[in-house]
Amino acid sequence: MDNWSDLSEQLKKLGVQFGKDKPLPATVKKKIPIESLVPGHEFDTIFGKVFSSNHQYPDQHQHGAVPLKPFTRYEVLCDWAQANQLAESDISDFIFLDTETTGLSGGTGTIPFMIGAARFRGDQFVLEQFFLRNPSEEKAQLAALSKFVDGARAIVSYNGKSFDLPIINTRYILNRLNNPFDEMDHIDLLHITRRVWKRRLKQCNLGNIEKEILEFYRTNEDIPGYLVPEFYRNYILDGDASQIANIFYHNEIDVVSLSALFTTLAAILEDPTSDKLSHAEDIYSIGRLMESLNREVLAEQLYASEHILAANHQELMLSLLSRARIFKRNKNFEEAVPLWQQAWDLGASDAALELAKYYEHNAREYQNALDITNQLLRRVQESKDEAIDRRVIAQLTHRRNRLLNKLEGSKLDG
Repeated sequence: MDNWSDLSEQLKKLGVQFGKDKPLPATVKKKIPIESLVPGHEFDTIFGKVFSSNHQYPDQHQHGAVPLKPFTRYEVLCDWAQANQLAESDISDFIFLDTETTGLSGGTGTIPFMIGAARFRGDQFVLEQFFLRNPSEEKAQLAALSKFVDGARAIVSYNGKSFDLPIINTRYILNRLNNPFDEMDHIDLLHITRRVWKRRLKQCNLGNIEKEILEFYRTNEDIPGYLVPEFYRNYILDGDASQIANIFYHNEIDVVSLSALFTTLAAILEDPTSDKLSHAEDIYSIGRLMESLNREVLAEQLYASEHILAANHQELMLSLLSRARIFKRNKNFEEAVPLWQQAWDLGASDAALELAKYYEHNAREYQNALDITNQLLRRVQESKDEAIDRRVIAQLTHRRNRLLNKLEGSKLDG
């Protein structure tokens, strides 16, 4: 051979590999079992064993600025959830529940690979996180969950009515197991949280509520919820549980926060006139909630709160309209009319319309009704708001013409 090129070709024919042609040795992913990363135990069932991580908190534990265990009654919260029979129940009758699933869209193909369930037992808040090391353990997982929740009367969740419970119910059906949740009441805190805080906070996801209301901040162990399905899928494929430990932390905090939020909502709804509430937006929102629950006296007190009276233009206007609405409902126009007048002075068109109706139909002071209708009609016609419907102008014009006819008639009668 007289050159290197010829030699290398001959060596390749003999099977010799060198340089970039030589493949790298395949790396073998080391399997890391969940048991080596997360403290847990085997939960025995008639369908076999399932892994669960157990956590116990003293019932006086502070989660951020809030104790886990309610220190007040929870009658109003149960009333809102249409579960009045729970108002006298012991807190041990409630299950605090959250799931981590293989998908975020639900459906029969979605599996809750981790179910975090907690309840108060004695002086402890006991949390179990039933985890599927592989899908074949699902029957054992569901049986273990049934055993844990046995005797409970209600579920507390965050968006559980729309997501967690339908998925769990489907898994019980597909596995032909009795569903322990069939007869339980359900208090979904997402919806009442929005009722109370959405006007001020705008974002009412549990993470934001933790920071803004509970004053709790997660550690860097936490992961974004959208990564959970991907991390579990990776675990099933390669057996490496190193990413799963963070999911346990994520789920644990979700469940503990549920209890703290339940405690917080129970406390403020039982005593909403407390000086602990200082945000006008929250007080107004709770007033609306109380009004919807037919607690009108309390609602009117909240609308008249000094915090609202000292609030911005919009909050004050809404408060005046709401108080007047309650008085009108009870035919107390002596109280309602001055409130409508104040709101109209602030620019509330709804108040002007209510005044026009009152003067026409109740007081039969047609000239006052006509004057207010004309003022309102001019304002609507001059408005640059494109949302103003032509029907509104037509209705006001019709009202004005009717009042003119009534005035003419009254003159003839005179």
